[in-house]
Amino acid sequence: MPELVTRGCNLPSDCTVSTFEASIDGSQPKSRKDFEIALICALRVEFDAVEALFDKYYEPEPDFSYGKAPGDPNAYTTGRMCGNDVVLAFMPGMGKVNSASVAAGFRVSFPGITLGIVVGICGGVPLGRDDEKEVLLGDVVISTALVQIDLGRQHTDKFVRKDTLQDNLGRPNPEIRAFLAKLSGSRGRTVLRAKTSLYLEELCEKDGFQKSSYPGAENDKLYRATYRHKHQDSDAPCICANCRGPGDDVCAVALEAPCEELGCHESELVHRARVEKARLFAPTRYSFYESGRCDAQKPVIHFGVVVSGDSVMKSGHHRDEIASREKAIAFEMEGAGVWDSFPTVVIKSVCDYADSHKNKNWQRYAAATAAACMKAFLGEWRQAR
Repeated sequence: MPELVTRGCNLPSDCTVSTFEASIDGSQPKSRKDFEIALICALRVEFDAVEALFDKYYEPEPDFSYGKAPGDPNAYTTGRMCGNDVVLAFMPGMGKVNSASVAAGFRVSFPGITLGIVVGICGGVPLGRDDEKEVLLGDVVISTALVQIDLGRQHTDKFVRKDTLQDNLGRPNPEIRAFLAKLSGSRGRTVLRAKTSLYLEELCEKDGFQKSSYPGAENDKLYRATYRHKHQDSDAPCICANCRGPGDDVCAVALEAPCEELGCHESELVHRARVEKARLFAPTRYSFYESGRCDAQKPVIHFGVVVSGDSVMKSGHHRDEIASREKAIAFEMEGAGVWDSFPTVVIKSVCDYADSHKNKNWQRYAAATAAACMKAFLGEWRQAR
């Protein structure tokens, strides 16, 4: 008997669940056990983008649901994407504790899950480690490994991460490693990037997603790692005037104010070839999709180590120090909570450079780009039949 639940159903008293099954498409899963792909998002801007790219929703009727196991607090959307039956979970908040709780709910309600994908936005390390050496805002990072950065010991002078075999997160299983090796090859990257751009265009044309379009290369600004986000006026009537080094304090206002208000100098910006090339083309609504437009304006897909922890990285100095030590290309907050529950891949788009100058201007675009890349990823994924 399929695991179906009727909610608030006004069916006749002699009507059974089996009778109700007649309205269910025969091609969709017969029970929760038949779903194999879990999608997990932490923020509304993330799950809105993912949900909008479903090819089909399995629960359009108010009186039908696959339901969930008793005690599972998760909220789900079920559907189909690129030939895969998928379940999207909505997290109650950010961080690995919340993501671990969501993963636990998946385990009891959808026991057939063979792949979990954590989708959303992240802080990027500007210097790439794969074939593309520049990481720009809107680029997508796909994890080949995950490092839990906040598990360790706090000493008087420093924090030391636990990096023993027992304390590290395991590497992906052979199936995922083989698939990532294929995708990261020359042809795989080309196909993935092209499909990502296609799905991104499709998403940005949907109602409510017009503001998710490309913000423009002129708004992609990277400051030197040692250049602090503070009141830049040396006569500022606050502690910012005495801020000289990476460990000096800045005022509370500066922590939340935009660069324009603080007077951050563009002379401190880092020159990057892809940004300069992208600026040659005047931005339009979907400028980088148009035929003949600059390739530098299209999001690039990067593969590498992702750092995961509950703290938001807002320091260029610490970002570069950790990235150098761990050989990482991005910082995020949910992957570590899911990693041990089922085979997991983190697909996130860079919305800031994980430094003190970070803002939310690129979040909608980055969320849309990550969702588009996730769909392109699923289009290439082959499940055992």
